[in-house]
Amino acid sequence: RIAVARDEAFCFFYEDNLQLLREMGAELVPFSPIHDKALPADVCGLLLHGGYPELFAGELSENKGMRMQIRDAVLGGLPCMAECGGFMYLHDRMQGHDGSCHDMAGVIEGTVYKTSRLRRFGYITLSGGTVFGKDIGTLRSHEFHYYDSENCGDAFLAEKPLSDRNFRCLHSTDTLFAGYPHMYYYSNIKLPEAFLATCMERKNRG
Repeated sequence: RIAVARDEAFCFFYEDNLQLLREMGAELVPFSPIHDKALPADVCGLLLHGGYPELFAGELSENKGMRMQIRDAVLGGLPCMAECGGFMYLHDRMQGHDGSCHDMAGVIEGTVYKTSRLRRFGYITLSGGTVFGKDIGTLRSHEFHYYDSENCGDAFLAEKPLSDRNFRCLHSTDTLFAGYPHMYYYSNIKLPEAFLATCMERKNRG
């Protein structure tokens, strides 16, 4: 059972990704970080997709019980993949669309903040890192965000196609894979395999 954030704030995802996880044996359980008071019961993994959390920063912050439960679960080893908006939510703080700053989940140190222009846009190839402790090769991804983070991570090298531009990004541990890049699972099936294998290990530990 995998908890999947899905509401007004978290609404950008690839349906292909979710269908692939189902075909690989996952039961996906939607929940709302804005409206629900707790994570779904008996889950062994967490997906925080992209969206527009900056537009709902106040509402997300006000749901302190959910923020703290997600913080404790992820820091306690619940396998988690978070991209873009979900990655923003995991920070200590987020600047809302109106400029005010709000407390978030507190898994990743630092603040995400509004900028005046598109920070990164387009396709990238990610290399040099591990996913849930496993070397799965390169990942194809894309970024599109006006917000930026004080702590984007440095687990992978991101390289732009047809140029020499590159940068470091992503947080990656044995149980967490989080950053701005959006992943398309069919570009490297080993990514969802690594995630679900880690979830299964969590389930088997009880």
